Amino acid sequence: MTRSIRTVVVLLVASLSVNVVFALLTVVFHGQVLAYQQARRPQMDPHALSATLWTRPIPVLVVAVLYVWVTRQLVAGVARAYRRVRIVSVVGFAAVAWLLVSAEYPAWLRAVQVVQLAVLAALIVAVNRRAVRDAFPAVPDPRPRNLKAAGLLVLAAPLVAEVSLGNIPLDMAWVVLFFIPIYGGGALLIREVVRRTGGGIANLLLMGVAYGLVEEGLALQSLTSPHLYGAAGWAPRLFGLNTAYTEVNLVYHAVFSITIPILLVEFRYGARPYLRRGGVITAGVVALLGAGLIRVVVPPAEDPGYTMPPLAALIIAVAAAAVVVAALKVRVGPAQIFMEEPVPVVAGATALATFAFLAMIWPFGGATQPLFTHGAWSLLPMAGAAVLAGVTLWTVRRWVTTPRHLLAACVGALAGHTAFGLLGNADTGADLILLVAVEVLTVGAGVGALRKRGHDGADAHAVEAHR
Repeated sequence: MTRSIRTVVVLLVASLSVNVVFALLTVVFHGQVLAYQQARRPQMDPHALSATLWTRPIPVLVVAVLYVWVTRQLVAGVARAYRRVRIVSVVGFAAVAWLLVSAEYPAWLRAVQVVQLAVLAALIVAVNRRAVRDAFPAVPDPRPRNLKAAGLLVLAAPLVAEVSLGNIPLDMAWVVLFFIPIYGGGALLIREVVRRTGGGIANLLLMGVAYGLVEEGLALQSLTSPHLYGAAGWAPRLFGLNTAYTEVNLVYHAVFSITIPILLVEFRYGARPYLRRGGVITAGVVALLGAGLIRVVVPPAEDPGYTMPPLAALIIAVAAAAVVVAALKVRVGPAQIFMEEPVPVVAGATALATFAFLAMIWPFGGATQPLFTHGAWSLLPMAGAAVLAGVTLWTVRRWVTTPRHLLAACVGALAGHTAFGLLGNADTGADLILLVAVEVLTVGAGVGALRKRGHDGADAHAVEAHR
């Protein structure tokens, strides 16, 4: 073992030791740490805070086992262990830095975090030295990957879901950074899993529903919160569930957060997997951390004092798991084509259907309630929206005979949902200009892409790969 590698091993052991010390201090001085956190966040449940502190040694124990295993592999000269150390050092530094900046622990414990950061910074420098890199030369991996396509999807998902509808005002554009991990990581993970298991559009849509349950239900708690976004006033609540908000968002996430961004990227880069196994795992970890990020950022600021009942959280988690299982098992055969409509008709139909679906349930122009909210009468537009979504899906499947038709359906839906954003979300002149620009770019880019593809009926088999 060379001196450079020995330095890396020493810093790994030092990092682990400081982590163990920090965990032990939170246990020994449990009362003082809990009092500090309660003083900072009096609205939080003290039992939940206490449970978090008591369970902290568990992940530290897991990390300790992983550290020992990685260190042994590193000493043995395993190249994968070297890559894992590089990843762990950066992720660990970011995690500790977040805890330090958020001031979740008293000042004397933050001093320990400063030591953690110093050790991790030294580890990052040591493990990236040329002498260490030369000791672990990269071994070419014959398995294909497309990081450019993966990166494009990571960016496309939050832009389509949040920006192109106008959910995020222009003066708060920086907020989209908080949504990139969950949207981008989630869309990428779902795409890789569905394509590896031979699924198509139906499977993407089901996975999108599961995604919506996780983001809206478990991360934002918006499906059950009586206060967040005024969703409780959209329609009568059922068993503590914001019915109208749940309907519109589960459909919206399935279509615009997951399926359309994936299909748009695949029109350019194809339907083959973009990542290797390690990349898929990383995408899953990023999505999970992204869910945790918006959980600690959005609800405390937008909905202080509300915590989802444990039973509701369990039901939503079980429902999400059930939908994932269904998405992995369901296989939808080719649709019977009963009419080959012109491409503009397909685009116009999806645009109108999208606008109408959102208009039935979503509030207009800064209003806190949808246009059709009148007590129990609001159940009628909800039923109409559900029928419209089903009929649109059934019809489009039978109209889409070529990749060009499928692209037209996506472009039309995007144009329709941005048009609704112009009426429903543009509160300022700057927001209006932004959404007009998005609409023009969407239509212009869509028309250009459709013309470039031309009449590609010979590629109709490519549509079946998406079904």
